[in-house]
Amino acid sequence: GDGFSVDVLAARGPRLFDPAVERNRLMSKFPTTNQKLQTRESRKQQGSVGIVAIDDGSSFEVPTVIGNETFNLIFDTGSADLWVFLGQVAKDQNQGHPIYVPSDSSNLLSNYNFSIKYASGASVNGTVYTDTVKVGPVVAEKQAVQAALNVPYAIDADGILGLASGGINTVQLVKQKTFFETVLPTLSKRVFAADFRVNSTGSWDFGYLNETKYKGDINHVNVVLPFKHWTMVAGQYSVGDGPLSATSDTLDKLIVDSGSSLLYLPDPAVKAYYNQVPGFKMSFGGVDDLTLTVPGKNINFGIIDRFKNLCTGAITGKLNLKYAVLGNIFMQNYNVVHSYEGEVPKLGFGSR
Repeated sequence: GDGFSVDVLAARGPRLFDPAVERNRLMSKFPTTNQKLQTRESRKQQGSVGIVAIDDGSSFEVPTVIGNETFNLIFDTGSADLWVFLGQVAKDQNQGHPIYVPSDSSNLLSNYNFSIKYASGASVNGTVYTDTVKVGPVVAEKQAVQAALNVPYAIDADGILGLASGGINTVQLVKQKTFFETVLPTLSKRVFAADFRVNSTGSWDFGYLNETKYKGDINHVNVVLPFKHWTMVAGQYSVGDGPLSATSDTLDKLIVDSGSSLLYLPDPAVKAYYNQVPGFKMSFGGVDDLTLTVPGKNINFGIIDRFKNLCTGAITGKLNLKYAVLGNIFMQNYNVVHSYEGEVPKLGFGSR
């Protein structure tokens, strides 16, 4: 079979990352529902698309062909909707993004609609089509495309391609499969991997693992069931060279989310970090005993005041006071594998 990777693009221009804006946008993603998905047979394929960091790694965009148009999308493992701007969206909301124009390859799903609600009270909503979606050499036929009529918040990308469980897709009358779920029966291996790099080209790899992108073996942990997000259970943590936290003080469930930038952690872990401010380590049980590290240089997220020696920290409290999330600041340190190869979905981490 074939395999593929996809490139992430540089930003169109300077843009200041705002942690408050990100938190508000992300709070809508957790929680939601789950549902079983159907699969279909097709040819085997695999491949890779290269990606380049935007704003020093606050986000990554991937060129994605939908119908006859190319969109630069954020591939988001924390959501399950593929949405882009529809032609009728207001010009003040469009802000120069390419628009989705239904063509001969598309089909309107009559009476289907979607609405993604955000913590601010705003929502992205619109109609639903099926169309051909191409990511690098990998092709999804009759993929659900959510065409947004209303996008009442600023977004640098041209839309979102969700890679969580389709059970949390927001389409009504019937939830729709994600891009990965659509191509899953056609892939050489039932995996995809995120390889984020700030100072060189990274990639999204579908249907295969590229052993040149990590050292040694991939260490796996089971995903928490029922599968909604790519969630794993973590144990104790340490800050810098300090001791492990108490056995009663653990990180518990962590969602690995490429659509987030920061680390959203329990308050004790956040306080422990800012009391020392070096690096952060997490221990995991399960399939493999595993320790994951976030270097201190990654947690410094940019200068606020050069004269007062202040900068933005990439660690903050839980979303909705409930969900701990590891964003792409964490993912930049590993080749992160998302696997459907066994009975239970798994996350895998390859060291660099």
